[in-house]
Amino acid sequence: MSKKFNLAYILCMLLVYGACSKEEGGGENPPATTTPVTITATNFTATVAENMAQGSSLGTVQASASSGSLSYAIVSQSVTGALAVDATTGAITVGDAAAFDYETQTTLTATVRITAGTATREITITITLTDVAEVDVSQLTLWEGASMSFTKEDGADHQQEANQDRITDNVWITRGANGQIFNIVSEVSANSATSPADTEWARGSFDDIASLTFQSFRDATGGKPKNAVGQTFVVHLITDDVYLELQLTSWSTGKQGGFAYNRTTRP
Repeated sequence: MSKKFNLAYILCMLLVYGACSKEEGGGENPPATTTPVTITATNFTATVAENMAQGSSLGTVQASASSGSLSYAIVSQSVTGALAVDATTGAITVGDAAAFDYETQTTLTATVRITAGTATREITITITLTDVAEVDVSQLTLWEGASMSFTKEDGADHQQEANQDRITDNVWITRGANGQIFNIVSEVSANSATSPADTEWARGSFDDIASLTFQSFRDATGGKPKNAVGQTFVVHLITDDVYLELQLTSWSTGKQGGFAYNRTTRP
């Protein structure tokens, strides 16, 4: 056999071997593999007081994915429309305020489906309601008389009667050169945590009184009375056990001591 024939034979065999290797998957580019997306999430639980307003925040679903972005959707719930979830953030809010009634149901549940690409996972939301004592408005003494205005000018002496709103024998409201209003009947100066003494406040009106939560003046105004100008409050005079409506109309800064409000009076 000639050298030319041997070379041709070898080349032919190499071509045949290469073709067979490709058919058997022996090429240089093996098939690509796809890693499945994994979603990690936990069930959500919360305990809240009944009578929450529509849109109130309840919390956020805690979830993550190995790749891609998450989306959220409620697929079922114990009371239709009671809960809502943001499709992008997983934030859970009150959907239907009427469902948050302890006397009707003490627990609300929902199933949330979380999606990332083609992967899905479902978790359970459980909201436990606590009872809030119902207020019998008919038993409350509301001062619904004509509105009056009270003003303490900047720099005015808080010791003088003209600069004190003497609402009852137990509550005289005034303000010093600095700080917040206080009850000069029982306080020498303002205490930011408790003044005015013998009073408690709630943002809202008589129309809301059955659902109001009363607290100190400072807390009711969000910690900054100057930002509460224009807002209406219900004020409970504790010892006298009467309620009045009050709208803060001005609040001086810079240690001036001025403030003003409109309030209802005894009928």
